[in-house]
Amino acid sequence: MLFVVADEAAYTWEAKPNKFFFNVESSGALHPENIVMMGVAVLKNKLSNLQTQLSHELQHDALTIS
Repeated sequence: MLFVVADEAAYTWEAKPNKFFFNVESSGALHPENIVMMGVAVLKNKLSNLQTQLSHELQHDALTIS
């Protein structure tokens, strides 16, 4: 996996965002790349749980409407 760090990003307020630049600080116990990847994994899990919950609610609502 390749992570590219940019010093400065050109900013235009009219543009639609397609890149996000952020800094990751670590005490050294974890590499910044690992922190980001673990954060993405947690976010994916939470979104998957939300999708499952919404699907169950839609199924339940569909049954109670009739």
